[in-house]
Amino acid sequence: MNLIALIKERAKYYKCLACSQALADCQVKLLNEADGHCTVEVTCANCGVSFVAVLLLKKAKHPDGLPKAASEGPISSDEMLDVHEFMKAFNGPIKELVRWRPSRQPSSS
Repeated sequence: MNLIALIKERAKYYKCLACSQALADCQVKLLNEADGHCTVEVTCANCGVSFVAVLLLKKAKHPDGLPKAASEGPISSDEMLDVHEFMKAFNGPIKELVRWRPSRQPSSS
């Protein structure tokens, strides 16, 4: 998804500064893009008022934007069963859960 499309998709969660209507169908024009931020002109589809916004851009932690696990493919049935068995037997604080690592090593195909 390109930057303008992303901004337009997120705009529906914000209201126009002039008419207080959702910015769902607003027009967005990129004025400047620099390292870590961009400047855009937003025009409300309802009342036509334009305003300038500076948006901070958060870079993805991974080059492709996906966590490492997501790039390795879907979760296997065996992995789901391992989690199910572990959770069924688990009786402890949530902090213990985030440290859990499967004891089984992946099989080499």
